[in-house]
Amino acid sequence: MPPQVIPSGGEIRSRRLPVPLGVQLLPLQTHIDNRGTFAEIYREEWGLGARPVQWNMVRSAANVLRGVHVHARHVDFLTVASGELILGLRDLRSSSPSYGLSMMVSLSADDAHLAVIPVGVAHGFYFPGPACHIYAVTTGFDGSDEFGCRWDDPALELNWPCTDPVVSERDTAAAPLAELLSIPSLQDCR
Repeated sequence: MPPQVIPSGGEIRSRRLPVPLGVQLLPLQTHIDNRGTFAEIYREEWGLGARPVQWNMVRSAANVLRGVHVHARHVDFLTVASGELILGLRDLRSSSPSYGLSMMVSLSADDAHLAVIPVGVAHGFYFPGPACHIYAVTTGFDGSDEFGCRWDDPALELNWPCTDPVVSERDTAAAPLAELLSIPSLQDCR
């Protein structure tokens, strides 16, 4: 099944690429034989406009929500290795034609895609069941490019399919979206 775009307040519907907000979803070709599967998750010649420099693997338990975060300098690349994730997105780039637009996309390991999230697009991940995702960034992590806001802030206009997810202390203590938008270093990506 292709990634599902979940309209704000609406039903789940299928949507092929590209999705709005400057986010790219690239279908990954999975090769299957009697040993299992193989899929390439990144190739420089795909021309994605950015090059990953750090790769990470994250395992999440059921009902975990990570984020919502945004970056002023680095692009994120992610794919689901096992399970499913619901990707919540909000375009914070004031110069973008999709500024202020929010959407949710369901990604599954059963239909592998690479999501490319540009600078200035806030994103969070919800895992309805146990899952593993792999993500890469275009600058090494040092914490100075990691900004967050409350996952459940109504101003995000993200209709998460949960009411009481497991959230980190940092994400629980995050400020509202309005405060995030006032951070000077995020102004450059807008």
